[in-house]
Amino acid sequence: MARRCVRCNINIVDDAVKCPLCNGVLETIGDEEEETSGVDQMSRSLTYPDVTISTRLMQYIIRGVIFAAIVAEVIVLLVNYLTFNGVYWSLIVGAGLLYGIITLLYSVRKRKSMQRIIQVQLLLAIALVIILDVLLDYKGWSFGYAIPIALMAVDVGMVVLMIVGIDDWQTYIMTEITVFVLSAILIILHMTKLVHTSFFALIAFLVTGLVLLGTILLGQNMISNEIKRRFHI
Repeated sequence: MARRCVRCNINIVDDAVKCPLCNGVLETIGDEEEETSGVDQMSRSLTYPDVTISTRLMQYIIRGVIFAAIVAEVIVLLVNYLTFNGVYWSLIVGAGLLYGIITLLYSVRKRKSMQRIIQVQLLLAIALVIILDVLLDYKGWSFGYAIPIALMAVDVGMVVLMIVGIDDWQTYIMTEITVFVLSAILIILHMTKLVHTSFFALIAFLVTGLVLLGTILLGQNMISNEIKRRFHI
């Protein structure tokens, strides 16, 4: 009996226990299903998709993300040094970046939804830095530096993912909207004097706004259809 990976939608004709593409569990195909498929064993063996290019591309992306994280941490260390107020918050941000990279590597290996993981991790990271800031007698570094830098880093990451086209690039519009809304909330909190931010908050708002506007202008109908699909309009 042949085996089939439902996730990758391919038939496996050898004795593999796991899917060679995603390491997922295989389902056994019965004789009747094999006969109705209309393909013989040789043709099924040709149903493996060529993943060489996409795999190599993903490796480049991961290296790029790691490089961007290192650059971001260097900038954060410099800002922390120049504005030092008794708290080494840059080390906390560095730990968050490291955790994000580990999560990315896990999501790629397990073929999880990268966009959903990025959104969840971003929200968790924001909550974490705010809690840590409060526990450390609240110096304001969370709203002033850590959160704006994180928002810009995520937005730049979305641009890279859309350029290389890992999935349908228009689907990343939801993460861009989320990041822009969060950056706008930062500005509103600053204007209402509920929190004190820095010029990084304004830069994050401008960057995320321009990226979102550019995506909408370039995508047009594709973006419109994606938004309608997401919100069931």
